[in-house]
Amino acid sequence: MRQASRPPRLAQLRRRPRGAAVVTALLIVTLAVVVVSGMLWRQQVQIRAIENQRLLAQATWIERAAVDWARLILRDDQRRTNVDELGEPWAVPIAETRLSDFLGAALRTDVAGETSFLSGRILDAQARLNLANLVIWTATGGADGQPGRAASVDPAALAAYRRLLQTVGLNPELAETTARYMLQAAQGGNASGQPAPRPLDSVQGLMALPGYTPEMVAVLEPFVTVLPERTPVNANTAEAEVLAAVINKLPLERARELVRQRDRAHFNNLGNLQTQLAAVAPQADAANLGNLLDVRTHYFLVYGLVRHERATRLQVSLVFRGEPLGTANTTRVVWIQDADRLPDLR
Repeated sequence: MRQASRPPRLAQLRRRPRGAAVVTALLIVTLAVVVVSGMLWRQQVQIRAIENQRLLAQATWIERAAVDWARLILRDDQRRTNVDELGEPWAVPIAETRLSDFLGAALRTDVAGETSFLSGRILDAQARLNLANLVIWTATGGADGQPGRAASVDPAALAAYRRLLQTVGLNPELAETTARYMLQAAQGGNASGQPAPRPLDSVQGLMALPGYTPEMVAVLEPFVTVLPERTPVNANTAEAEVLAAVINKLPLERARELVRQRDRAHFNNLGNLQTQLAAVAPQADAANLGNLLDVRTHYFLVYGLVRHERATRLQVSLVFRGEPLGTANTTRVVWIQDADRLPDLR
């Protein structure tokens, strides 16, 4: 009887290694599946990242093409007229439009803009008060007999900025703070030997000055700009708040009436402006308007929003349009920055 019971025990002992081998094999297969799945997932992430980079690069090139298109519009406008006003083609905003609609019906394919959309507009940068006007440079005679330059605060620009701050409900004392900052940045420091502050290159830079807050900068942004040089305000495109700041003794309500009259018939020259100003606000100070106002513009802001498949690109470019040289005129891009939002398309 004892000898008869041995074979079942041997069979059980033989089955145990085979069962362990099966479990081990299953574990190895599971581990391999996990490893391969992780590798495939990482590969898919890398492929998607490369695709996103490609789409973003393509959107950037579309944006650059849109800026070149805007420069072409500005050059064509200069060939037709020396006056810049809001009724011209450059001032018409572009609502979101499929890129293939610009290319023509013959090129309407997926690779020619069917999945790309473009919107944007051109704004007159000289419709705003230029903070660079706070500093004026005058020629001086150097100690060695060589001509030199000296920087100082421009009283007229300082008074204009004070009036603008007061008009929009902000502290007018910030004008002196801003002027001192701009002067120190222009001079490269101060008498105490402290390093020069970083020059302002945009309105957002005002938040580095004491007294300014993000909310205040948001209020000022539609009326203030920082350009590479001193510029007059374009009377044909400026808001009423800016005109009331630039023209002394011009109340805001009278400035709004001046804008309404201008929208019916734009100013062809400063003489038209002075005539209309005398009728609308005879108490306004019309002296030295030639140094403060103009009817043409050299600096423009080009906003462009591109949607290319999953990629979105929103940028603003400052474009300078110089005086025509003979039969040719030129434009150049001063800087390109990312923008937070597109201005109202109206």
